[in-house]
Amino acid sequence: MAMKHGFNTWENYLRVHEKVLKQYSVFFVNPLVVYELNMITENYYTLILERVELKTNEGKNIFVKIEKDIDVQAGVTRKIARTYRYSYNSWKKTDRNNANFIRYCSPHLDHNQFHHKHDFTVTPPTITKIRNDDWPHVSEFFDELISIYLK
Repeated sequence: MAMKHGFNTWENYLRVHEKVLKQYSVFFVNPLVVYELNMITENYYTLILERVELKTNEGKNIFVKIEKDIDVQAGVTRKIARTYRYSYNSWKKTDRNNANFIRYCSPHLDHNQFHHKHDFTVTPPTITKIRNDDWPHVSEFFDELISIYLK
């Protein structure tokens, strides 16, 4: 059985991210959103989606920030890539500060040393452990936000 977050060709890895942005752009205040791709080394890239604003039916907007660290390796015929560290965060602006909604994080070295979800929509906020390969794709994160906040 293939891993949900296993290696993909580098070209397809990037193509999937662009396809997801295009697919969900109907919910964006600015539909011309693009990822910022940075090459740190030949084998280490970052992919950042900085503060995307989603429209809600109530006229209130939700903000999203996605950060990924990508492992890029030489494959048999072409480069292959996979995400090895990530953070998907959502929040809204309030009069005084930001109110977090949901955030998914890869394991941290100093705490929560497992994939996890922060849910700030409940009182008290919760942290849920996620099995190693079961954390969401970006599209699943957007689907979750849309199903909860953009009905």
